[in-house]
Amino acid sequence: MFEKLKKWYSGLSAPVKAAAWFVVCGFLQKGISLLTTPVFTRLMTDAEYGRYSTYATWMEIVQIIVSLNLAAGVYSRGLVKNEEDADRFSSSMLGLSTTCILIGMGIYAIFHSWINSWFELSTVLMVAMLVDIWAQAAYQFWASRERFNFRYRKLILLTLCYTALRPLLGILCVLNVDTGYQVEARVLATAVVDLALFVGLYIVISRKGKQFFNKQYWSYALKFNLPLIPHYLSQVVLNKSDKLMIKRICGSEQTAYYSVAYNLAAAMQILSNAISGTMNPWIYKNLKQNRTDQIAKASYMVLVFIALVNLAVVLVAPELLAIMAPESYQSAVWVVPPVTVSVFFMYMYNLFATVEYYHGKTLYATVATVVGAAMNVALNAIFIPIYGFVAAGYTTLACYIIYAIAHYICMRRVCRKYMDNVRLYSWKVIALIAAGLMACSAVIMMLYDLPPVRYGLLLVVAAIVLWQRKRVISMLRMLRERE
Repeated sequence: MFEKLKKWYSGLSAPVKAAAWFVVCGFLQKGISLLTTPVFTRLMTDAEYGRYSTYATWMEIVQIIVSLNLAAGVYSRGLVKNEEDADRFSSSMLGLSTTCILIGMGIYAIFHSWINSWFELSTVLMVAMLVDIWAQAAYQFWASRERFNFRYRKLILLTLCYTALRPLLGILCVLNVDTGYQVEARVLATAVVDLALFVGLYIVISRKGKQFFNKQYWSYALKFNLPLIPHYLSQVVLNKSDKLMIKRICGSEQTAYYSVAYNLAAAMQILSNAISGTMNPWIYKNLKQNRTDQIAKASYMVLVFIALVNLAVVLVAPELLAIMAPESYQSAVWVVPPVTVSVFFMYMYNLFATVEYYHGKTLYATVATVVGAAMNVALNAIFIPIYGFVAAGYTTLACYIIYAIAHYICMRRVCRKYMDNVRLYSWKVIALIAAGLMACSAVIMMLYDLPPVRYGLLLVVAAIVLWQRKRVISMLRMLRERE
């Protein structure tokens, strides 16, 4: 039996192996994070945990502004178009990112008092944030290239190392400081781990490429990514502005409740991100070679798979939340279903946006994202004061539905103009999958007081996945094609 499995595994292509391992690594990564969340929610006061969640949200926003998010779509697209010069391209992108971060540090040094007041963060937290952003830039470029080349061994090892060390050192630091400094202790622990692990990657990328500045590559990256900054910021607003608004309207405690529920639901985003990390380069290559017929088949299978896994989380949300946090957090269970379903729409919009990025139509993505983010802020401002933090989960879902629809419309415009009006995806098929997920989630919420029924349904979901395993394997085999 073992020899058969070994032979079967050896026969898999690099893309298939990479996809499988990235998914496994993603779950282990989030699993370690989830395992330590109950520790932090019990070591830190509700207010301190809420303050840390606010810091993490601000960091995502600042990271996009000061680094221009260069390790995202522009880098993957650049690797496709510059495969013969990937080392120089990578080192020059790292050089541009470093330059942008240094400019950001200089601006903070000048206006630090005003920035501290606006963010409601101390100088220690802001400095640690900027240093950590610099360290993480090297990891992001390196990890993106490893995924692009379907190399997974070193990436998985390093990812699991920093995923384990961050919370472990954070726990030790939180245990040894007074209550008022718990957030600073946890943040500094994270920054120290990232510096220790990622500075070496910075040196490796720089030595291989041996080029800090390249006018052609810097110009390409700035032209492509600057119009996308509002898009990336709006994505954070869609994902994270809820926490900032809940803190200002309801206080740090309710921010903590929402954050734990959101993190639990967003664990599924690790799965979708891992799949996207493998699917996106594959989609790019099929678009480049004008082989569009395969894209929809694989995408539909992935959407169904993500929907089923998300349903499994919704089914056991009460039990998972009881493990994650003390009883005071239990009211957050009603946030889990809408945010979990939102993850499905996050992946869906990425399918459409990939086509936009490939053809360089970043303005479409920016308009769609800004509209979605503006709606999220407006709906939160209306409903959070009335219904409390739970309302934020439903406004997030509503906005991601609109967001995905907007990106589908933008993708269709790109297809009509640049791809001979080819119809990559059927909106009817996608709408059917989405409607089924939302309807099932709504029914499950009514069964939260009936655990035996929910467990039975969980077995049904598992049986469906097992029954359709051949189709999943067939979809993975499609990723063998790399030429």
